[in-house]
Amino acid sequence: MNSENEIILREDRLRAWFTRKFSKNDPMCKIDGFDIGWGGTARFATSQLSEYLDPQKNMTILDVACGYGTFLVEIGWRFPRATLFGLNLDFNPPHNLIFSLLSQGNVEAGLISADAIQLPLITDYFDCVSCFLGLQDIAITRGKESLSKVVSNLLRIVAPGKYLLLLDNLPADIFKTILKSQKQKFEMLLYDTFEAECRWTREIGEIAVELYAQGYLQQQLDSNYPPPDRQQALSKIRKKFAGELENQLRTQGYYNPWGTMVLFILQKKNTFR
Repeated sequence: MNSENEIILREDRLRAWFTRKFSKNDPMCKIDGFDIGWGGTARFATSQLSEYLDPQKNMTILDVACGYGTFLVEIGWRFPRATLFGLNLDFNPPHNLIFSLLSQGNVEAGLISADAIQLPLITDYFDCVSCFLGLQDIAITRGKESLSKVVSNLLRIVAPGKYLLLLDNLPADIFKTILKSQKQKFEMLLYDTFEAECRWTREIGEIAVELYAQGYLQQQLDSNYPPPDRQQALSKIRKKFAGELENQLRTQGYYNPWGTMVLFILQKKNTFR
């Protein structure tokens, strides 16, 4: 297992590569660079997982909604003997960056293009399945009502006695509804929260708000329920995000767009309810 200091050094090197087109003083360097490590959140999640998985053993791990692969590479650093897979709806641009990112991170992984709602993978197979900040994206594009089915699919492909890691910044009541709806028995081994190391100034926050508003709108446009009026939808999103920025600057003096991260580690049981 790589030490915390070694993983931090790897994050720093990968972040420098990831943001190489920006100068160090460019706010975009900080905004884009946050994707690597997510302000310590990825190290927190994988360190908690290592309490249940032995980093020195061979195992099979799948990361769902893996995107650019920024969490998948952290799993590879923490569990160097594991056979890794990343699953995403597609690996078209911009998600084709995952090929270069994994290479830069010196991590190998098989990549699977599939829909998490209709998961075409073997039941009872993986030693661990993770979904790191993927549920929020699925909720935007496929609707919050789809999340229970997604988690059910993830539990299905976890081997009996093995583990499912869920980390997101969804409200606690949504997680409670998702977990309560599951037919597959599981034990909740860990519930914890984490505040990302993210204290952005107004200058960075205002740029981030615009970028995130544009990204959120694009997810809505690609969703099952696209807004009828693009500009009206964008204006509404901007207003919401800008309000959150102003509230945080007023109450705490900095901006953290991610809020409290919530981590669950579940262990799948052998029988159904």
